[in-house]
Amino acid sequence: MQNSEIARQFEELADLLEIQGANPFRLRAYRNAARTISGLPDSIQDLVESDPQDLQELPGIGKDLAEKIVTIVETSTLPQLEELKEQIPADVVRMLDIPGIGPKKVAFLFSELSIQSLDDLKAAAENGVIAEQKGLGKKTEQIILEGLEQLSQAGNRVRLADAKAQSDAIIHDLRELDSVQQISEAGSCRRRKESVGDLDVLVTSSQPAEVMDALADHELVNKVLARGDTKQRVRLNSGLELDLRVVPEESYGAALLYFTGSKEHNIVLRRRSQDRGLKLNEYGLFRDEELVSGRTEEEVYKALDLPWIPPEIREDRMEFAAAEKNELPELIELKDIRGDLHMHTTATDGTASILEMAEGAKAKGYQYIAITDHSKRVTMANGLDAKRLRAHWKEIEKVQAKISGIQILKGIECDILEDGSMDLPDDVLSEADWVIAVLHYGLKQPQKQINQRLLNAIQNPNVSIIGHLSGRLIGKRPGADLNYGEILKAAADYGTMLEINAHPMRLDIDDIHAARAKELGIPIV
Repeated sequence: MQNSEIARQFEELADLLEIQGANPFRLRAYRNAARTISGLPDSIQDLVESDPQDLQELPGIGKDLAEKIVTIVETSTLPQLEELKEQIPADVVRMLDIPGIGPKKVAFLFSELSIQSLDDLKAAAENGVIAEQKGLGKKTEQIILEGLEQLSQAGNRVRLADAKAQSDAIIHDLRELDSVQQISEAGSCRRRKESVGDLDVLVTSSQPAEVMDALADHELVNKVLARGDTKQRVRLNSGLELDLRVVPEESYGAALLYFTGSKEHNIVLRRRSQDRGLKLNEYGLFRDEELVSGRTEEEVYKALDLPWIPPEIREDRMEFAAAEKNELPELIELKDIRGDLHMHTTATDGTASILEMAEGAKAKGYQYIAITDHSKRVTMANGLDAKRLRAHWKEIEKVQAKISGIQILKGIECDILEDGSMDLPDDVLSEADWVIAVLHYGLKQPQKQINQRLLNAIQNPNVSIIGHLSGRLIGKRPGADLNYGEILKAAADYGTMLEINAHPMRLDIDDIHAARAKELGIPIV
């Protein structure tokens, strides 16, 4: 069982218990456990199988949590979680994705108003039932209606990290079959789009029926929706649907190319084929009825006078022009990462100490890190005021004196307040090695106002970088209404860096604006 699946069950358990009004410390323990597990480089399942007692050596994992982890690994679920799922409908949990609607309000809606679905919630808001409730009112009604519209627009799309974890687990297990020669993900998940509508998996196999039987019996699969001789569609326990296609070896590359997409990229490839008197489809590249190529993607691209183009940039956004000039970008890999400049500790909302973070980073081979806990505006994370921050920096200096081989920068994630000022005074920020300026609040302000807040920060000589620029949470809330042209120009003019925040819910800035920032010479972290 994948670490991500174990972590997901603890997150889900915490969500359901929170709706029931469980003890906050208990909830925090489950969420910290999920964070610890998802961040481990080693397999939790291997740890359980070798010596379950070692689980208690992990940060925040005591005897009770260790026993729950063992139960999940051995049975694929938790009895407590299954009981809660029977008591609380899935739609009620989805209400937590509406910005501004916390667990207490969801609990009230569920227990006091008997709202059990998103349709029930929409009807209650539209009919004035929400507005007339004490403690809710007209403002909450509007928040709910706007949030439901956002959820509707997001549809059934799943964040990339969640989708990929499920795809990886299934591919890993199917690859163990002797009859499987080749297997790969395809679709938007392979292109690493920020959200995924469904999953695609391609296989070459001598026994298609065996592969489809194995998929149908997989622990992540809830139901088989359709099955033919070479194609099967299933619904996973998460609700995500997956298409499995078994293709001939001679067509595997062409099929992988076709089903990876994007549609726009494939249109250009077909046009290039036609210009050369060829026809390209999922079965291969043909001249008349004769197969020219199709066994590998590289083979197809070569026949079209192109180098292989990485899936991540197959969007018909200048990749063909770059390919023809032999100027395709070299994509960053994990091995290229030299440090981490956005890290939180137990001083605010992190789960590890300064020393633990430094040791963990050093174990990864990092050369430097920046400790950037929250500033005081983020009260829910116990943000730091000037006095606590300076004391925190003293602790960083002490840790730096104890550990060699890695540089620890004294930093802060400082909020840009609603009035455009920084959450901490300049005399404090000037003492930092690294200052991340961010928007956490007031994201619905008019474009001119919120742009000015960012411009103030960009022009501040104490600010090193703007973090998660838009403030979006994928699938949960849209980013602020920004004039990106104005912001990027200012960042280039003032030499202020921009962050690509790789948290699965953020991925902010996005690929389009990151490319534009690169064109303008803006350093990206």
